[in-house]
Amino acid sequence: MLTEAKEARNVCVAVAIDGFNPYGMMAAPYSCWPVFVIPLNLPPPGVLFQCKNIFLSLIIPGHPGNKMGVYMAPMWDELIKAWKEGHWTYDRATKRNFKMHVWYQYSLHDFVAYGIFCGCCVHGKFPCPICKTALQFIWLKKGGKFSSFDKHRQFLPLNHPFREDIKNFMKGVIVTDPAPEMMTPEAVHAQIEGLMVDEGGIKFVGYGEEHAWTHKSGLERLPYHDDLLHPHNCDMMHTEKNIAEGLYGTLMDTDKSKDNVKARIVMAELCDRPKQKMQPPIGRKTWRRPKTEFTLSMPQRREVLEWFQMLMFSDGYASNWRRGVNLSTLRVNGLKSHDYHVWLERILPVMVRGYVPDDVWKVLVELSNFFRQLCAKEISRAVVASMEKLAPVLLCKLEKIFPPGFFLSMQHLILHLSYEARMGGPVQWRWCYSIERVLKVIHTMTGNKGKIEASITEASCLEEMSNFTTTYYADNLPSVHNPPPHYNASENESTLSLFRGQLGSASEGTNKILTHEEWRSIMLYVLTNLSEVEQYIG
Repeated sequence: MLTEAKEARNVCVAVAIDGFNPYGMMAAPYSCWPVFVIPLNLPPPGVLFQCKNIFLSLIIPGHPGNKMGVYMAPMWDELIKAWKEGHWTYDRATKRNFKMHVWYQYSLHDFVAYGIFCGCCVHGKFPCPICKTALQFIWLKKGGKFSSFDKHRQFLPLNHPFREDIKNFMKGVIVTDPAPEMMTPEAVHAQIEGLMVDEGGIKFVGYGEEHAWTHKSGLERLPYHDDLLHPHNCDMMHTEKNIAEGLYGTLMDTDKSKDNVKARIVMAELCDRPKQKMQPPIGRKTWRRPKTEFTLSMPQRREVLEWFQMLMFSDGYASNWRRGVNLSTLRVNGLKSHDYHVWLERILPVMVRGYVPDDVWKVLVELSNFFRQLCAKEISRAVVASMEKLAPVLLCKLEKIFPPGFFLSMQHLILHLSYEARMGGPVQWRWCYSIERVLKVIHTMTGNKGKIEASITEASCLEEMSNFTTTYYADNLPSVHNPPPHYNASENESTLSLFRGQLGSASEGTNKILTHEEWRSIMLYVLTNLSEVEQYIG
């Protein structure tokens, strides 16, 4: 594989899948799952993740479930053929034909699609597809879900003081186990090949106890599978959104808060935090939930939302938060994934400063800075290596503050994000913002609601052909890929030194009649500051 990978003209591709309901969220419960192929040899995200460079290769009707390997079989066959035999391709630079080889680099999708694509269950007591059975989550009886609470102290150094803390984590528990070893690609391949169907013909033998494989995805068929050190990505967009949404709801005490009554009951059973226990109804009718140090009070929440109404961002940086602020219900409606991205990395440290204790604020700042460094356009290997050591410490600090119900599978993924950044590079090549934009375009292609897949196929083929032909148009010919500039710069171009640059306005121009004094002032300014007329001024 090393020889083909060194050839710059060979292509490595990424595969992305995601599902959507073509009838809308309130209509029939039907989902359609497009499969996209993205060539990674193109320049950085400005070109790489343009819609015309994300190719629709497969459409799966309905939820694929454990039949994902069957649907993906044709694609794996083509990838195996493209790797072993190659395809004759014309090289425009050398004006010669050469055999181009193609190989699979990694996949990118949300957490649910991650499990479907790789054939691993991302629910239950083994929800982490990276740790697999090396890390078992605990079941919260009152919460009705699995939690990763107090499962990260084993990733700390053996002499770390958090390992012997019996008060702030699980009460009376000292952790002495070393960090579990992650399975190598060879071990994963051998485990998948050794799977046997049980007598019922539905599950594999040992499912839920020895492994969490639900089906064979077909990825193990690739001849270079054992050389793929990073075959899948935990999507930063969905991970960041879910973590930020849970954190925002907990801080602002909304209906999505992880610090509810059930969480307090579970915390009383597992942790030694007497100040946060539910107080019995002595002298009143109902039980009382004491206020925590990380939750903002009602006046503080109102001040935060009033501050949101005054927030102003640069054009295109973030959405207008003022539109979603509702002071009567103390909510912010309509927040999307990118809004939570901006909130977690930019707004969170300022929002809670002065409202929470300094020790809590410092941990939240560490969390914000952690994601801010991971989402940077350029990352340093030394910084990423230090972040890998910081991740388990950061999770343990969060576990000392928030209840067990806060720590789900998404919060656990913080442990692996820095490793994936070291193996896969900046997140701009690996997150799903561009995939979501393409899905929005795909959704507009569902003209015939009776034949969803056929209408998407026909429209995407026509668009792909038009994209291919319009790339050969002249540079100054307006088209879909050569639109007029946002600020009308082409209408106001000038070669004079005083008027160089982006001179157009974003809005439509209006006529104005100048007075004689205004005209004289403008002419005097131009003649005084224009270097081209200096030789004519005596």
